[in-house]
Amino acid sequence: MKKAFLLGLLIVLGVASVGSAELRGEWDTWLKLNLRPELALDNFYSFLDVQYATCNLTLEAASLLNADGLDAVWFEAYGSVGAFSAWSLLFFNPESFFGSSFMLFQNAAEVSVGGVDFYALFAVKDVYGGLGFIGTGFAIGGIGAVRGCRFGVEVAFNLDSQLWPIFRYGLYGGLTDWTYTLCASDIWYPYWILGQYTPYVIVPTCDLLFSYLTGIAQFPISCVDLYVGALFDCEGFLFLSFLAEDIDVGIDWLKIYGLSVTYWIDEKYVSLWTQIETGDVVCFQPYFTVWYAGESWPDAISLNALTLTCTVLGCQFYWGHLFDRYMVDYGEWMGMPAYDVWGGPRIEIYGFGPLGVNLVSLLDEYPCLWIVYEGDGQSGEPYFPNEVFGVRCDEDSCCGGLFSFALSNFFSTEFDAPVTGIFGWMGSYVELYVGVGSNVNLIGALNVTSLHGVEFITMGVEVAW
Repeated sequence: MKKAFLLGLLIVLGVASVGSAELRGEWDTWLKLNLRPELALDNFYSFLDVQYATCNLTLEAASLLNADGLDAVWFEAYGSVGAFSAWSLLFFNPESFFGSSFMLFQNAAEVSVGGVDFYALFAVKDVYGGLGFIGTGFAIGGIGAVRGCRFGVEVAFNLDSQLWPIFRYGLYGGLTDWTYTLCASDIWYPYWILGQYTPYVIVPTCDLLFSYLTGIAQFPISCVDLYVGALFDCEGFLFLSFLAEDIDVGIDWLKIYGLSVTYWIDEKYVSLWTQIETGDVVCFQPYFTVWYAGESWPDAISLNALTLTCTVLGCQFYWGHLFDRYMVDYGEWMGMPAYDVWGGPRIEIYGFGPLGVNLVSLLDEYPCLWIVYEGDGQSGEPYFPNEVFGVRCDEDSCCGGLFSFALSNFFSTEFDAPVTGIFGWMGSYVELYVGVGSNVNLIGALNVTSLHGVEFITMGVEVAW
């Protein structure tokens, strides 16, 4: 493990030594202490990222160190020459429990010829995440435009079809972002910032296996943009789908993000993404779900959540409440449009997060949610809050940079949550962010729960150059 860490560090420093004039990077280190049952190290992360840019080419090397040793190492290279551009990523997990440190090698390239953008994707992946079962896959495609209409075709081999996100967001705009980040509500849980797609190798083989042939066309009809998509696999025709976006039905308060009709061999599937528009009504943001009976007519309107954000005396106050954890993931309130050519998911919202430096938001991802466990430690049943209120204040630091203070308080109004205190209080999270100069930031955080009082103390430093 020490040898792997030294090797990764030497490679990072080697990239850094190529030249200092165009060198940039960051070094972040965080330490989390557990106060129960006695003072002990709960977790530790140190992240180093170095980039060197020259001649329209950027070389990047990054490593992540935790309390057990080197956790991740990855290398990126991207740039362009004339009409040609390319991106490459090589990723290792030295802490793999299964003996294989190699995880992923994926590449993307694009060239514009005669108004058509041709692209290629190639990936080599340990399909089962460390077991040593390696598979390869690639896809080639092209997207062009004629008189306001766009057309795209892609053929994929041992790779999931990627045409739809590339058609919408571009080859590089939709790729997974490999910048490392941490959740604010639990500053020590790392996760990758995901893009709209990542080339996914299907089975562990290096044979040439045909997977999908995809075609998409976009053209304006009357007052809407219509997408038509068809997908074929090795058994032939799979489905044909039609999607219309931003449909104006003449009702100001009803917004229809999208309507799709998908024809399979033996069935038809209809999806409708809607939202109730409230306009600029004070600072409240409602989240509605319009339920449909028989996938045709509105059956009921459900208010899933309500949040409030306002600014008083230079500080931002926020409040949020979940009325119904089940909702349809529609529109853009959770990020990019969630629907795809063949429909959108129905999801469960567990609670609030991330919080602290960021304002209140709703998420369905476990790592970034405030979670309280019944019993000692994290061996019991998890409970999620359905209400939060807090405050965040931003000021100029005395030493340069930004000074931020955030306090978030979490509650549960559900009768079956035995982890609450007075008024249903589950816990609080306090975060302090101080800029020391223009490139150095100090972070301090405190986790308090109704079960154990003060549980965790967090300290960190971020350096950029």
